[in-house]
Amino acid sequence: MPLYSILTQAGMLDQNAKVELAEKLTALHCEYAGVPANWVHIIFQDYRTGDGFIAGKPAATTSLTLLIRTGRTADYKRGLLTRLWALVQSATGASDEEIVLGIHEVPPSQAMEMGKLMPNVSESPADTQ
Repeated sequence: MPLYSILTQAGMLDQNAKVELAEKLTALHCEYAGVPANWVHIIFQDYRTGDGFIAGKPAATTSLTLLIRTGRTADYKRGLLTRLWALVQSATGASDEEIVLGIHEVPPSQAMEMGKLMPNVSESPADTQ
């Protein structure tokens, strides 16, 4: 179920960097959440130079949005965000001011994967850390 959407200014990540980051995100999520690798989905999107802004001024903003099932603790999500921040910053070279991360949660009854409704997090013991 996890869906990572990564948005960067065009040219910030070449194809090799995207592959490397996707591999690291997948490994992190599998280890952290205890889910199989084929559950981890990652989409990269680029925007044109000049289309990103910080404080109303053009800037190379990087964002990562993660869609996951509800049911995890605040500590779990804080720990995950901290580890994700390090991966994104390492891959992009972006400064703290240029990175934004966020987690969106969806009830399992409103998500499907492989043609099946997702189970509650409580039904996936390794996924409740």
